[in-house]
Amino acid sequence: MRIVVAGNAATDKLANRARRTLRRVAAFLNCEGYVEVNLVGDAVMKKNVLSYPAPAGFPRPDAEEVYLGEIYLNPGYIKERGEDFDLMLIHGFLHLLGYDHKKKSDTMKMEKTEDKLLSFLRV
Repeated sequence: MRIVVAGNAATDKLANRARRTLRRVAAFLNCEGYVEVNLVGDAVMKKNVLSYPAPAGFPRPDAEEVYLGEIYLNPGYIKERGEDFDLMLIHGFLHLLGYDHKKKSDTMKMEKTEDKLLSFLRV
């Protein structure tokens, strides 16, 4: 799994945490690919997490791995609201893998997977 972390709110500590978390989650899900994580502040995004899955066949000549897409996190927003950074990162990653919450059954499936992954991370 190749994970690139950047952004104006990226500290070494948060970047390392994001990489470590996604590597463990990807291994647990037996998932390979290339993901970009952007840690941004309020000037860029006034939400906790956004994700943009790569369109089918999206060309990334700089990546040998399958390009899964981009995740944007606003660590300040997450912290101010008492939300869990790892949960927001997992939520964004699951969107890249095709999970959504358009229907109640989709939401339940996604939340169950999030809970399972958080439990795995906290062991």
